[in-house]
Parts: sequence; C-alpha cells; structure tokens
Amino acid sequence: MEHSFNLGVITSVIRRRYMYFLAPALVIFAVAVGVAYYLPPTYESKSVILIESQRIPTELASTTVNADASERLKVIEQRLLARNNLLSIASEYSLYSDSVPALSPTQIVDAMRNAISIQQIAVSRSRNNRQIVGFEISFQYTNPRAASRVANQLVSSILSQNLETRLNRAAETSEFFKQQLATLENELLASEERIAAYKRDNEASLPDTIGVRREKLSELTSQIELLDQQIILAEQAANGANNAVSGNEQQLAFRLQSQELNYDAFVERRELLTPLLEKGFVAQRTIDDLDRSIAQSELEIASIKAQMAQQGFSADPATRLKLLETQKANFERRAGELQTSIANTPSVEVELASLLRSYELLRDEYSQTKTKLTDAEIGERLEQDRQAERFEVLEQATIPDAPTKPDRIAIVAAGGGGAMAVGAALVLLLEFLDKSVRTAGDLERRLKLRPIAVIPYVTTRRERIRKNLRRLLIVCIVLLGIVAVSLIVHLYVTPLELLADRVWLKVEPFLPAFMKP
Repeated sequence: MEHSFNLGVITSVIRRRYMYFLAPALVIFAVAVGVAYYLPPTYESKSVILIESQRIPTELASTTVNADASERLKVIEQRLLARNNLLSIASEYSLYSDSVPALSPTQIVDAMRNAISIQQIAVSRSRNNRQIVGFEISFQYTNPRAASRVANQLVSSILSQNLETRLNRAAETSEFFKQQLATLENELLASEERIAAYKRDNEASLPDTIGVRREKLSELTSQIELLDQQIILAEQAANGANNAVSGNEQQLAFRLQSQELNYDAFVERRELLTPLLEKGFVAQRTIDDLDRSIAQSELEIASIKAQMAQQGFSADPATRLKLLETQKANFERRAGELQTSIANTPSVEVELASLLRSYELLRDEYSQTKTKLTDAEIGERLEQDRQAERFEVLEQATIPDAPTKPDRIAIVAAGGGGAMAVGAALVLLLEFLDKSVRTAGDLERRLKLRPIAVIPYVTTRRERIRKNLRRLLIVCIVLLGIVAVSLIVHLYVTPLELLADRVWLKVEPFLPAFMKP
C-alpha cells in the first residue's frame, strides 16, 4: 500500500485547523507588540577617553609610574564600581527613585553595575601584544539627561583617580629614595667615624707610614751601634781619669743630655706624623706644637752648650758614660716600639682594608641611590606638569537623541515568528492526535484494504456562501492586524517612511542594476 500526502491533503488540513493557527498566533503576536510598546526606553550616553603617551622622549626623562594602562584601568574600574561610590552617585542624581516597588541599596548597586560599561580600545602590535590606546565608558538609563550627567560624572572620576594615583605613586617613590639616601648618609658618617677612630687608635701601625718607620728603625740601629762604640771609649776614659768633676758640671751635662734626648724624640715624632698630616688623619695643630717643642729644645741645647763653653769644661768620662748608656736605652726602647708597630702593621692593614671596603660599598650605594632619587624627582615633576602619560577626553558624553533599548522592531519580529511557530506546532499536534478517517488514504491505512471507488464530497450553495464569508472575514482580520501593527510601529517605534528607507538601503545592494533608480 502507498502512503500519499499531496497538496490537497495540506489544503484540507489548513481549512480544518486554520483557527487553531490564527488564535494562538494572534494572541502571542499581540503580547509581543504589547511588550515592545510597554517596555521603557533605555538611553545610552557614551564618552571616549584617549590615553596619550609621554610627550618628552623617555630617553631624556622617564616617569616612575610604569604600570600598564590596562592594569591601572582595571584598578580604577574596581574603585569606580565600589558600593559606596555607586550609592553616592545614585543619591546625587536621584537614580531609580521612581521605581515601583522601591529598590533596595543592593538592587540599585547591581542595576548601576549592569548599566555601566567600560570597553578598552586596543591596537594589536602582534598576535600576543596589544597596546591600549583608549577606552569607552557608557551609562544606560531611562532618562537621557540623567544618563549623560552620570556618564560625565564617571569620566570625571576616572580622570581624577588616574591623576591622583600617578601623583601619589611618583611622590611615594621620591619619598622612599629620600629616606634611603638619608639612611645611607648616616651610615657613611658612622663608617667615616669608625675609620678615623681606628686610625687614631692605631696611629703608630698604619700601613702608610711603614716605609718611614723601617727607615727610622734602620737609623736607630745604626745609632745604637755607634753608641756601643762610644760607650766602650767612655769606659776606657773613665777608668783612666784621675780628676773629679764638680756638681755644677754634672748638672749641666745631665741637662744637655736630657734636652738632646727630647729633641731627638720630637724630631722622630714629627717625621712619623708628617705623612698622616698629608692624608688628613692628624691635625695641623699637633704638628705646630711639635715644631714649637723642637725649636724650644734647640734653644735649650744651645743655651746649655753656651754655659758649658763659658765655664770652660765638658762632661767628665763617667758622666758621659752614664749619658751614653741612658741614650742607648732610650734608642733601644724606641727601636722596640718601632719593631712592634711594624709587626702589627699587617693585621692593622687587613682590618683597615675591611673598613675601607665597607665604606666604598656604602659610597657606591649612596651614589646609585642619589641617581635614582634624581630620576624619581624628574618623574614626579613630569607627573605634576602632566607631561607623562595621561587620560584626555576625546568625546564628551552628550544627551542621546534616541533610545538604544529595547529594539522594538526585533521584539515584534521575534514575536511574530514565535506566534507563527506556536500556531503551526499546535496545528501539527492536533493533526497528529486526530485519528479520524477523512481520505481514502486514511481508510486504506486503517483497514489495510484498497477502496473500490471514492465518492467526492458535494458542497451545497449555502456552504459555499458560508465558506466565502469566512474567508472574507479572515482577510479583513489580517488586514486590520497589519494596519494596527503598522500604526503602532509608526507612532511608537519608527515612522514608516524612515523604516522604508532603512529597508531600501539594505535591499538595494542585492537588486539588479535595471531596478535601481
């Protein structure tokens, strides 16, 4: 047996079920038109902010605020969308105050976050590298003037927050390096004081004077050897002397020997301190005092010698022997001190080198920090003079002329498509559930037998008139619906002439050349 489904069957189904198609379709379409009409219009006010790069070349002066623009924008966005800030803006401009029922603070915050949009404008340098050159900020609200005012308020907040953030970061950087520099200055002064104190405490063992001390030790050794020879001669002279020496002669001899020893000591100390004076480790006043002592000793020696010459005597051999032995002991003591200082010089040199290395490291760190502070101050000046990267308003938010939402045409079109789909689905469902026998094919499928003949249905004159009237009624209802929809669209959505122009602009590129005006 064959299953046939021709145009006549489809026509028969339409004739039987057209009301089941029209009723839900018209109801759903009317609901869609009502929704499109009653939805409140939403206006969007938009502003464009451009990110201008630093005006002065970075090779000449660089800013200390190196955070990426997208990162700073995200931080500003989070501050902008903070609950307290949004509630403050809503209270200032009386947003959502006419809502029925009244919105809670949390609902107002959620509504504002959904209405605020911040979109970055990026330029792709490569596949993975995108440079942010600007961003758009918009606000949607039912009142166009309020939308414009809130958008401009958001723009002002972004500009002020960006400027404040950059100034604070630059100032914090400069302040950090200032504190670091002050700390290093104190450490340098403390290190210099430690080095000076160490040199004062180890003045006799400093490595700078080791050459002078070695020469002096060699001279003292030679003088000690010479004194040994003089002592031998003095001992011989003392053993062979027969005359005694008066007390006045011994006193002058002791004074002469004492002054000579003092003179030698002053001269030696003067020679040791001269290299330290050149390096600044010994005060000039100390050298001046030594010079005065040397001059005074010379005068005393000359005076004593003059007295001895005037009285016509010199020291006796016994006294001379005693003075020579005293002088030798003094020279040996000084030689021992020099040997000790020379032996201590290596350890003093190691400790002094350690102190000097620490000082040099501190001085290098101080120089680097001072350079960084200069760069930070230049960066801060750039931010204060607004010569670094900054946000500039390229397009101010204005009062929108037309709403952006809802798209009433799209709602009506979607409602119409959905209405037709629901009507068609209802018709198909009813036809699927209906088990009535209406055609020869239905009878054949039920009985599994082919009918011998099919008697057609005979339509009376009254039935034809009723059918024609029903068709006319349907045509009138459809026409009235089209007129009503056109009127609603013309009055509340878009004038029909503008809509026709838009449709023509979209259709015109696809028309043949001979159909275009």
